[in-house]
Amino acid sequence: MLARRLYSCSAAVKLRLFKSFCLCFYDAALWDNFTAGSLDKLRSANVKCIKIFLGYAKYYSVTTMHNFNTVIDKYRSNFQCQIHACENGIVQHFVHLHLM
Repeated sequence: MLARRLYSCSAAVKLRLFKSFCLCFYDAALWDNFTAGSLDKLRSANVKCIKIFLGYAKYYSVTTMHNFNTVIDKYRSNFQCQIHACENGIVQHFVHLHLM
């Protein structure tokens, strides 16, 4: 539906909208219990959605404009920074338990 409605927009605008509205991986920083196969399926589904949304052919590479691993690593890094910057005593207790 979004691909049809935003057909006349440029690729840069479509990519910005896709990143803003379709890449909300809530709690991605906590995704440690998933198998590599599960993450590969999510990665391929994500790439397929990008290709459909931007109107690219099946064999076109979109890794230059979007890298799934980079997105997940960014979420994990931001989560770690927020946890270590938190001043809540309970959160700090669990951080210290995890580090030991």
